[in-house]
Amino acid sequence: MEQKIDMIVNRLPAKTWNRLSVNQAEIKDLTADGWTKPAVTVRYPKAEKPVVKELTAEQQDSLYKKMEEIHTGMGAEVSRLKPEDATDICVETAGHSEETVPNDVQTVLVFDYSSQKNSYQDVKIHAKAGENVTVWTVVRSEKDAEGKAVLRTLMQAEENAKIRLVQVDLLGNRMELFNDIGAESGKQAQIEVVQLFLGAEKIWAGSYATLTGEKSHLQLDAGYYREKQQLLDMNYVAQHIGKKTESGMNVGGVLQDASKKVFRGTIDFPLGCAGAKGDEMEDVLILGEDAINQTVPLILCAEEDVEGNHGASIGRPADEVLFYLASRGLSEEDACNLLARAKLEALCNRIGEQEIAEQAENWLLEVTGDEA
Repeated sequence: MEQKIDMIVNRLPAKTWNRLSVNQAEIKDLTADGWTKPAVTVRYPKAEKPVVKELTAEQQDSLYKKMEEIHTGMGAEVSRLKPEDATDICVETAGHSEETVPNDVQTVLVFDYSSQKNSYQDVKIHAKAGENVTVWTVVRSEKDAEGKAVLRTLMQAEENAKIRLVQVDLLGNRMELFNDIGAESGKQAQIEVVQLFLGAEKIWAGSYATLTGEKSHLQLDAGYYREKQQLLDMNYVAQHIGKKTESGMNVGGVLQDASKKVFRGTIDFPLGCAGAKGDEMEDVLILGEDAINQTVPLILCAEEDVEGNHGASIGRPADEVLFYLASRGLSEEDACNLLARAKLEALCNRIGEQEIAEQAENWLLEVTGDEA
């Protein structure tokens, strides 16, 4: 008999009013057994290559096993879906001698999720001291595919290291995506995350960055396009542990039709993180009459010598803008599509890998129309 479970994910670090129904997300009647792994394609854009291994839990060394303790934005419950025979994709910099200069090593991981299946994949990324690694992850499926896709990414950057993670969602419009991130940074390490959510009917996304090392830095930029009755539920946290740590979280997107988006953005300043700075900004373009937007900006502060800022720009296109575009021969629908593309094309330009960028741009043109 098929086992069903309920899960609570995307919990706020500190609760707000229960009547707002944004403290957490509840997912009911999830199939708990029969999960498989997606097909993975690995390629290397540069001659310099990171070490990429597919390992079972028994094959992993203490480093990768320790990474399981990293906090993630969706929370530990997501790991309940991981099958016992799962293998993790483990990426790490190869290391360099004192005579060589460390280069940015790069890899592309493309995950293909099959229809009528539920698939789970963990990715672990480790950057050794002083080294840089860039990883692109693409989740995709056939346009009419139906199923659930889990991608959990754990990252650890040692002292003076940099990890750049670019995630692009190209799943079919009947898929459900669970996209979870956890990151830890050493002294003066840098974590950069770029995300673009274009596909899937329902998306739950989380990110939790623990800035442990002094002067470590997080920069996260996420964009999304939601239409019809699609859902996006997000929980992003930047926790400043080390002194003079910095974080920036910019999230923006487009809500069409009767789509819904919830964004929880938290900057956490616990005692001891003197000199830390955190910025959080959201920019939402609402184009649907029945679209629902919920934004929960949160700053937790136990340290006096810190600087935290958050802001939001949420609304519909100004009448003057629509009138101007109409005077140039565009219908209101074409004008709105043009504005939607303009908002997300800037993020497409930051993908930094030509093939993936073209796929994202083509997808964006398809969902917004290319007649404008």
